[in-house]
Amino acid sequence: MGTTIYCYGQTGNNQIGVGAEGDFLLGSYSSAYNVGFGGNLKGLFGVGQSGQITLTAGYSTFSSKSGTIFAGQTLSLVPILAGYRYNTSNGFYGEPQIGVGDLTTKGPGFSFSQTNFAGSLNVGYVTNGFDLSLRYYTEGDVISMFAIRVGYNFSLKGK
Repeated sequence: MGTTIYCYGQTGNNQIGVGAEGDFLLGSYSSAYNVGFGGNLKGLFGVGQSGQITLTAGYSTFSSKSGTIFAGQTLSLVPILAGYRYNTSNGFYGEPQIGVGDLTTKGPGFSFSQTNFAGSLNVGYVTNGFDLSLRYYTEGDVISMFAIRVGYNFSLKGK
């Protein structure tokens, strides 16, 4: 007499996401720079039914406000973040991330760049591949912002 046992591995949902966003600086940077715009590329690697490990690289740029001592300058931000996205069955998700951000200020005759520890918290909604989210991003006491992101997630083999 024998017993047969079948085991099924939980295959996750693997995706590549592309998105555009509007970025709103907080604190002292908000009085010096206009609303920024950017884009990002995100890899989402499925773990189980509702989880995804994420890796995100992005670029955002901000022009300075006229009439300030920062006039003529631009600010750019390049975050590289890893995180975990928990997806609910009704399309909502939460996604904390950590990583680094490269912050560069350029003006007439100078350029200054610094790399800082960074973190973010994303909450969003996905339907039919379309991804709408709100994000709080911070580099500690250096810079913070809120972002509104609109993206699309392309499914890869694995679901």
